Amino acid sequence: MMIDVDYFKSIYNSDIIYHYTKASTAIDYILHNNQLKFNQYKKSNDPIESSYVSRSTYFYGSEVGKPISGKTQKDITELKDHVRYLENNFYQICFCKNHMGDIFANKNCICDFKGHEELFGFTKLRMWDQYADNFLGVCIAFSKERVLSTNKSKLNLLDDDVNYCKFRELSEKKVNDISGNYLANVGKDIYKNELDEKVKQSFFYKHQDYSGENEYRIGAFFDKNNCTLEHQKGELIFDKTMMLDISNCIEAIFMSSYANEKQKSELFEYAEMLNVPIIEMNWKHDSFEPRDYKRWKALLESIYKSHQIS
Repeated sequence: MMIDVDYFKSIYNSDIIYHYTKASTAIDYILHNNQLKFNQYKKSNDPIESSYVSRSTYFYGSEVGKPISGKTQKDITELKDHVRYLENNFYQICFCKNHMGDIFANKNCICDFKGHEELFGFTKLRMWDQYADNFLGVCIAFSKERVLSTNKSKLNLLDDDVNYCKFRELSEKKVNDISGNYLANVGKDIYKNELDEKVKQSFFYKHQDYSGENEYRIGAFFDKNNCTLEHQKGELIFDKTMMLDISNCIEAIFMSSYANEKQKSELFEYAEMLNVPIIEMNWKHDSFEPRDYKRWKALLESIYKSHQIS
């Protein structure tokens, strides 16, 4: 039940993005509610993203040693508080992208999927291991354009590709100490706007060791007015969780062959309901085989019926 190369050519574009997760999370929440959950940036596993910084203020030249006026101290405190507020209240959802630029995208290219596996965002073994429940989970493909258009009137989104760099450059992208000299030269409002922009850009930089993720992020600042209604332990929660609407945005479901049969059945039902392909990642000793699960399931049922009759 191999999948035709034309299908892979159809999803090899910059619009398709992939999200790895547990099968239970996909079934019980993502597919059931047509929503993806925003997670707090500061709760990332990456210590560079999750670590808190105690910022100081520095002066140089003739400003060194001068008394700091009450107004200047108030402005410095406001700038530090604003930066910390942005960092603490940024929430994000992470995706993988296809590695674009290969001749595989050319419709006239006579080639097979085999040998081009690494071009796709759903074939990342470390992501299957780390985020898809140790190869037991799923990877859901979305249309980025439809996700953004569906949510643009609901949320004030920040989205971008993640840029990867060395530690030194990464440090330069982060907001560190406040410059008293620069504050005196440009004033609080200009400095605050510049810090605001730098903080927002910093959310889309990671160390180059993560470059294999080829990540794309959608983020938003926490706003309790944009939170979804939740039922937790008999209580109604109104102001805890922000969600991204993914209605009519799913392009395919990639399912691990290691998922249990109950999960496979439920994922199959969602794929049928959404009218999207469900592809089983059939892990092998030397690679994997992407299998059309709908056709595979039909074949197994046919064999089972024939066996019963005989």
